[in-house]
Amino acid sequence: MIKKFLILLIISLSIQTVHAMEDCIISSNGRLSDISIEKNDIIDVYPLITVMNEKNTLIVHPLKEGETSFSILKNGKEKVVFKVKVTPSNTFIEDVEGFDIMSLDNPPNIYEYELDIPPEISKE
Repeated sequence: MIKKFLILLIISLSIQTVHAMEDCIISSNGRLSDISIEKNDIIDVYPLITVMNEKNTLIVHPLKEGETSFSILKNGKEKVVFKVKVTPSNTFIEDVEGFDIMSLDNPPNIYEYELDIPPEISKE
């Protein structure tokens, strides 16, 4: 009886709430390199490898809640710093001029459109 209780207690303590932190994409018109992260335990930042190998897109993957920053080198000469705040449901990255930042989980609605009403068929 005590063994069963201990096993159930251990299982119930080991189950944790799952948080859905969101990944983000950062893109630019220039080559991005030399990624340096202030706190590696909060986020991971890595380049997106494409067929054309343009190296102008980064993926920001949150690991746990907190605030941190990371820097990159744009076109081999301009150092750019991004401030990041990770919450259980969102990843906030401050806007930086010359960069597009978007969430992978909630892409923007840039394709808003209305459907045309079909023509009426006249009965003759």
